[in-house]
Amino acid sequence: MAAEVPISILLGKLQKLLAEERFIFPGLRNRVVTAVNELEKILLFLRAAEPNHEKTRSSLLETRFLRTLYSAEHFTESFLLTTVERPLAFSSWRQLLFSFKMKKFVECVRAVSTAFGETQSQPLEDMTHYSITEVRRCRLRHNLVDVGKKLVARLINDNDVSLCVISLFSEEALGNTTLARNVYDRQDIQQHFECRAWLQVSGDLEYKDLLCTILKQFPKSVLKDLELMSEKELSDMLFQFLMERRFLIVLDDVQTVDVWRKLVHPFADAVNGSRVILTTRKLMVALLADTGSSPLKLMPSIEQESDVLHKVIEHVQTVARGDAVEKLVARLINDKDESLRVISVVGKEALGETALARSVYNRLEIRRHFPWRVWLHVSRDLTYMDLLLIILKQLPRCVLKDLELMSEKELSDMLFKFLMEQRFLIVLDDVQTVDVWLKLFRPFADAVNGSRVILTTRDLDVAKGVDPWSSPLELRPLTEQESWSLFLKEVGIQEYNTDLLNNVRAEDIQSICDGLPQAILLLGGVLSTIELKEWSRVVIDLTHQSKDQGQSPLSKIVDFSFYLLPSVLKPCFLYLALFPKAYEIPIRRLLHLWLAEGFVQFLPDVSIPEDEAKIYLEVLVCRNMIEIARWKSDGSPKTCLMPSFLYDHFLQKAKDIGFLHVHHSKLDSVCTSTDSPEFHILRLADQFGVKSNCTMKSHIRKLRSYVSFNSQKRDTSNNGIGMLLKTIITKRGFVLLKVLDLEGVYKPMLPAKLGKLQNLKYIGLRWTGLDKCPDSIGDLPCLETLDLKYTNINNLPSSIWNAKKLRHLYMNELSIEIPKESSQNLQTLMDLHIGANSPKDYGLDKFTSLRKLGLTCHSKSAEETAKCILQLGNLQTLKLKSRDPFGQPINLVLEPMKEHRSLSNLYLFGDFVADVRRKLSGDKLLTNMWEFPPSH
Repeated sequence: MAAEVPISILLGKLQKLLAEERFIFPGLRNRVVTAVNELEKILLFLRAAEPNHEKTRSSLLETRFLRTLYSAEHFTESFLLTTVERPLAFSSWRQLLFSFKMKKFVECVRAVSTAFGETQSQPLEDMTHYSITEVRRCRLRHNLVDVGKKLVARLINDNDVSLCVISLFSEEALGNTTLARNVYDRQDIQQHFECRAWLQVSGDLEYKDLLCTILKQFPKSVLKDLELMSEKELSDMLFQFLMERRFLIVLDDVQTVDVWRKLVHPFADAVNGSRVILTTRKLMVALLADTGSSPLKLMPSIEQESDVLHKVIEHVQTVARGDAVEKLVARLINDKDESLRVISVVGKEALGETALARSVYNRLEIRRHFPWRVWLHVSRDLTYMDLLLIILKQLPRCVLKDLELMSEKELSDMLFKFLMEQRFLIVLDDVQTVDVWLKLFRPFADAVNGSRVILTTRDLDVAKGVDPWSSPLELRPLTEQESWSLFLKEVGIQEYNTDLLNNVRAEDIQSICDGLPQAILLLGGVLSTIELKEWSRVVIDLTHQSKDQGQSPLSKIVDFSFYLLPSVLKPCFLYLALFPKAYEIPIRRLLHLWLAEGFVQFLPDVSIPEDEAKIYLEVLVCRNMIEIARWKSDGSPKTCLMPSFLYDHFLQKAKDIGFLHVHHSKLDSVCTSTDSPEFHILRLADQFGVKSNCTMKSHIRKLRSYVSFNSQKRDTSNNGIGMLLKTIITKRGFVLLKVLDLEGVYKPMLPAKLGKLQNLKYIGLRWTGLDKCPDSIGDLPCLETLDLKYTNINNLPSSIWNAKKLRHLYMNELSIEIPKESSQNLQTLMDLHIGANSPKDYGLDKFTSLRKLGLTCHSKSAEETAKCILQLGNLQTLKLKSRDPFGQPINLVLEPMKEHRSLSNLYLFGDFVADVRRKLSGDKLLTNMWEFPPSH
C-alpha cells in the first residue's frame, strides 16, 4: 500500500503533462514517458506481491522513496501550473529546470524498479485495472436481483388469474435472456406451471415453424403429424391444449410488434394464472405486448440504478440480520409501552450493530412513527457541549438561535424542553463508557409518548447499565447457513444456481469470514467485480491465509479488498479518512473534492468528469467500502461515510504514507507536536481550529488541501484560518493549494488577496454565515467549484466569469451580472435570482452546458424563462421557483418546457397555471409526469 497511492496520483499528473504540445526540449518528453513506464512497472510489481506482505514491500519502498514520489508530484504540479500562467508557451528556463529534476527522478525510479526485478521474475498482469466493465457488472448485479424477484412474484401471483404477458426489456445486451432462463428453470416455477415452452423468435422462421416449435415441447400424446397440418390447424390445436392447462411460454428476442401480434392468437386465457414472458430490446414491443402489465427494465445507467441500488442494499442488510431487524422495529413501535425506553444493540468486532441501527433508522415506518429523529456518533474527542450542539442542530431550524453563544446548561434545558413536546428517536452510536451515557441522558425527556433511544456499543456492561427495564439486543456471529445466504444475496446468485460458483462452498465462506457480516459483504463485493472462474482461486488463497493466527479474519478481508481495488480508486477511498469518524459526507461535496484533487481520470471531450466521479463512487459502494447513510426522495444517494471498522483500519495507514494528516483532537495538534511529521503535510483536516504557531511550521509548506470542521462561534479558528491563508499567500511554496473547504465554519476571515492562490480549484463556504466574498475571487484561473450556499453573501463580483474553468456555482438566490461570452464549462448554477427580468439579461441562454439549474423568477418573466430553459438541451435537474417579494407563490408557467428531452428531476414552487394545475399536485419532486420529459 505504501507507494501505490502516491504513484497512482503522480501517474495521473504525468499523463496530463504528456497531453501538452508545447515542449521546447525533445528530450524532456522522452524523460516523462520513461518515468510513466517505470512507475507503471512498479505498480504491476506491487500488485503481484501478496496483499499481506506489507513488511516485505516496505523494505524496498521505504520512506526515502515515498519522499521522492511526493517531491516529484510537487515539482510536476508546479510545472503544470505554468500552463495556466503562460498559456502560449512554457518558459524555456522552467522546462530546463523541470528536465533536470525529471532526470534525477527517473534514475531513482529505475533503481527501485530494478530492485523489484531482482526479487520478482516478472510483473503479473494488472488484475486491478479500472474499467467500465466492472462498473456495469456491479450495477447489473444489483438490478438483476431486483428484477428477478419482481419477475417471480408476478409469475406466481395467485391474486391475478388472467393471462398476463410480462416483458423483460433492455436497450442493449444486459442479460434479459439469461435472467428469463434462470427463472424458467427454477424448481418452484416448474412446479407451479403444468407445461412450459421456450421459443427463440428468429427472424428467419415462419409463423408455422414457430407454432411447431412450441407444440413439440408439449406431451407427446398431442403430437400427431404436425408437419402435415396447416397453419390454422396448428394454431387451433395449440389453443385447445392451452385452454386446459396452466402454462408458461417464454418468447425470447421478439423484435417487432407484428411478430408478437401473430404469436398471441393461440395463447388461450383460461383464467388459470397462465403467463407469457417476452424478452425484447424494443420498447414499443414491450409496451404493446400487454397494456395492463408494465415492462420490467434492466437498467445499467447511473440515474436509473440509484433506486435499485438503494432497495438491494436495504434487502441485503435485512438478510444479514432479518430477525434482529424485526425485533428492533417491534420494540421501537410498541404502542403498549409509552415510557421512554433505551434499546441497546451490542456486538463485537464488526458484527454490524451500526449497520443494523442505520437500516432500521431509515425505514419508512420508523420515519413515519417518529416525527423527529437524530443520529449521533459519540466520539471520544467531543465534549458534552459538542454533543448537545450536534443534536440540537438536527432540530427544526425555527428553534436554532445563536446556539454557540449559549452555556452548557442553556443548551441542555433547550433540548429537554423540545423533547417534552415530541415523540423522538435518538441513536447514540458507539457509546464506550457508562459515564458518557449518564451525561447524555440528562436532557432526554420522558413525555410518556413512546419515544425511544437506540444505543450501539461493543461493551455489554454499558448496555446493561443504561436501562434496567430493557434487555440488550445482542448480536452473534452468523451461522454457516446464514453466512452462505448473505454471501449469495450479495453476489446476486440464487441458491438453486450455486453450480455457477466454481466449487466455492458455504464452509469456505464461513472459514474465511468467521460469521462476520461486514467481512462477508466485503468479500462478496470484491468477488462480484471479477470473473466467476477466478473465484475458487481467490477463496483458496484466503482460506490458507485464514490459518495465520497473527491477523483477524476481518483484517485479512479488509486488506484484501483494498489490495484488489483499482489504483485510481485507492486515493478516492483513503480521502474519506480526512473526515471525522462516522461523519456523513454529502455526495455533492465528496465528488467535487475528488475532482479538485485530480483523482478522477477521464478523457477530455470524450467523457464528463462528474459522470466518471459518480462511477468511482458506485464501484466503492458496490464493493461495500463506502456506506450510503441517507437517500434523497428520488432514490439517489444523499450522504455517505466510510464504515467505522474501515476508518479505524485505514486512517493510520493513510497518515503513515503521508497521504493526509488529521488534527482530530484538541490534545493532538500538528502544530504543537515536538516531532516533525515524516513527510510534508499535503492534506490537512482540522476539527478544532488552527493554532497561531501552525502558520510558521515548515512542514505545511507544500499544503494542497485544507478542510476544517470547526463550526463553533466561540472558537478562535476564524482568525486562525485568516492567518493561515495570509501565510499561504505571502510565503513561497504555498502556491499549490487547490482545496479550501470551510463548510460549516462560522465566518472565516478570507484575505482580500485570495486570488493569488492560482491553483485553487475548490472553495467551499456553505453554512459559513459569511457576509462578503473577496473581489479577487474572479482572479482564480483554475477555480472549478465555488459553493456559497446558505451564506449571507448578497453580491458576487462579475469577475467570477473570468474563471474560465468554473463548473459548479452554488449561490443563495443572488442576482449576478451577465458574462461577456458563453460559458461552455458551467455544469451547475444554483440559485440564480432573476425576478421579473428576462433570463437573457442574466445570460442564461449562454450556459449551454448546464445540467443542474436553480432559478427564482416572477410571474412576469415565467413564460420567457420556460422558453429559455427549453433551449438548455443538457439540463437534467431544474429547481424552479416563482414568488413575489414577500415569498408567496405566484404564477409558474411550464407548458413551453413540455418538449424538453433530457430533464428528469423537477422541483417546483409556485402557483401553476390552470391547464397544468389539473395534472400536477403540490410542491414535490416530479419525474416522468405529464410526459415530462416526453417518452422517447
